[in-house]
Amino acid sequence: MTETGGHWEDSEIMHTPGFVWRVGLSIAVFFGWIAFIILWLFFEATEYSVFQNLAIVLVSIIVAIGILAVGWATWGIRYASRFGHEPHRMREPKGAHIVSTIAGIGWLIFLVVWLFDYAGNYSGYQNLAVIILSLLVLGAFAGLAWVVRWMRIRIRGAMPPSAPPSAPPPAPPAGP
Repeated sequence: MTETGGHWEDSEIMHTPGFVWRVGLSIAVFFGWIAFIILWLFFEATEYSVFQNLAIVLVSIIVAIGILAVGWATWGIRYASRFGHEPHRMREPKGAHIVSTIAGIGWLIFLVVWLFDYAGNYSGYQNLAVIILSLLVLGAFAGLAWVVRWMRIRIRGAMPPSAPPSAPPPAPPAGP
């Protein structure tokens, strides 16, 4: 049932162009990924180490998410405002999002390469230490981007430290 009390079949969202094939794509990608994992584990996994198999599973997840993201992002951008969500505003923290996204993709690439090529030479504890250290580096890059954004907002708006970035600056005190 939807918020208005009707069935989900009656929802306007179901009748938007491209919705049905995207749902079909999502189902196909999910079952395709499951089939890939089963076939991989049954026929190919024994030829690789545990860490290499983890890297391959991680890459398969990234590919599946990428396929779904391409399919659904265009639909979401086109129809988000139609169903009660505000359209994307250019004032949003675009630079910080870009840096965070690039850092996350870089971390995933590092993780895949590490697991596939290097992890087998180290113990599980050493590999855990490398993954934790790489997450700290990821957090430093992403966090730095958000700190820079916050500092730019503070400098431009001369906001007090406790005011949120979207709040207007405080009014000057009234004189006698």
